[in-house]
Amino acid sequence: MVKNSKNECDQCPQICLEACMVARSGKPSVLAGLTADAPTGAWHCVNCWKCIEVCPRDIDIYSLMMARRRLEDMPELVEKSVDNISRTGCSIIVRGLNQIREMYGLKPVRLIEEQKKKILLENESPPSGKTEKV
Repeated sequence: MVKNSKNECDQCPQICLEACMVARSGKPSVLAGLTADAPTGAWHCVNCWKCIEVCPRDIDIYSLMMARRRLEDMPELVEKSVDNISRTGCSIIVRGLNQIREMYGLKPVRLIEEQKKKILLENESPPSGKTEKV
């Protein structure tokens, strides 16, 4: 294995694994299997990127994790979140959310307008070619 390659991990003292909140919680972490064929772990990542900050070899952990995700089935909960985002603009649906926000003196959440969702999800241009803030 080539050391210091951005695509390969040589399982140094595994400082990344010590920094990983997923591994510390006892769940499988993709970091445990960067060089092995770990069966799972990539979808448990919470994207805090502490592993990247502490890696002494400057490994491209993000690319390795995303490659692993492409090999694994997307968990049902993630699929539901993606579906919710495409339908409503929110990853989770909380019934009575605006009533809860009102109790705390917060403004109501407005759902993303259909046209803006299309721009975000389908990479469509705004009407009449104008640049629109999303």
